[in-house]
Amino acid sequence: MEQARRKLTLDNPENIKRSLELAAYFTHCRLDPAHLQLSLRSAMGLNNRVKNCLSASTFARRLLELAPPTQVATQARQIQSVCDRTPRDEIAFEYDQYNPFVVCAISYKPIYKGSPSVECPYCRASYLPEHRGSLCAICEISQIGANATGLKNFMQ
Repeated sequence: MEQARRKLTLDNPENIKRSLELAAYFTHCRLDPAHLQLSLRSAMGLNNRVKNCLSASTFARRLLELAPPTQVATQARQIQSVCDRTPRDEIAFEYDQYNPFVVCAISYKPIYKGSPSVECPYCRASYLPEHRGSLCAICEISQIGANATGLKNFMQ
């Protein structure tokens, strides 16, 4: 997901919007705290650059909750204090931090809780229903949405 975001050029408004979305979604992946700090710093900086103060402040707050190094914490507090004065986003993008979601492994779009989705029976990667029948982008072994028992581990 991060590689897809970095491939986008920021000269097109649609690419900026998509880059903001991907950066935000990446902060919800299950990462080690050190790696989560990197993704939050990236999302915070990108949102701050495009004057999305509400989102930048949110990412700064989440970053500060992880107790980052002093220099990073100082930068996050600085962005948070500036952004809290004008809490609005200049560029609207599809992201709801309060609604739990998983990310489609092909389109990198959120699949919010309660929305229809299909899974790879082998690796359990989630996909939007429109990708049913395609080859799984993660394991490249199974067909998305196929009936199968999946990966089983047996201990003797």
